[in-house]
Amino acid sequence: MKIVAIDNVLFAEDAFSTMGDVELVSDRNISNKILKDADILVARSTIKFNRTLLEGTGVKFAGTATIGTDHIDIDYLNQQGISWCAAPGCNANSVAEYIVSALLYLASRHNISLKGKTIGIVGVGNVGSRVVQKALALGMNLLLNDPPRAESEGSDGFVSLEQLLAESDIVTMHVPLIKTGKHPTLQMVNEKFFELMKHGSI
Repeated sequence: MKIVAIDNVLFAEDAFSTMGDVELVSDRNISNKILKDADILVARSTIKFNRTLLEGTGVKFAGTATIGTDHIDIDYLNQQGISWCAAPGCNANSVAEYIVSALLYLASRHNISLKGKTIGIVGVGNVGSRVVQKALALGMNLLLNDPPRAESEGSDGFVSLEQLLAESDIVTMHVPLIKTGKHPTLQMVNEKFFELMKHGSI
């Protein structure tokens, strides 16, 4: 089995060498020609998983070492019977820790206490739920907005985006890129978004 992996996927050779022969390729050099006799492709969001790259190749499985899937032509892969997967949540704790470190830095720089401040968390999935845990540990008050979760679980514990923006001292966003449907997030942060934010909020 031949596995082609982008060389910026950490530990790809170690992880997949027990399954077959691993060829590491830079994202600049990946091509349809290189994949002609490949069985598996492992890459990141810099690579478009589409007809141009995959047509006529031997690829039967394509994996992205990222959360998002907007670089994957899912319809094409499904039509061709190419299995695929993403890695939702793979860096969730790291992102939550980054948010906390940024908040602690701002608090120190501006000589403010985070305890008792209200943090509005938009998107309470893999990342947002971890931010919730860390914010509670810091003694912060929470306002949560996640329309898909509110629909499936009930509205208790969730508020509208408008209320969150008006009442939060700090706003943090953790939503996937959704271009269509009932709850699109594309261009969610716009002029109106900032106008609704509490004066002086972060």
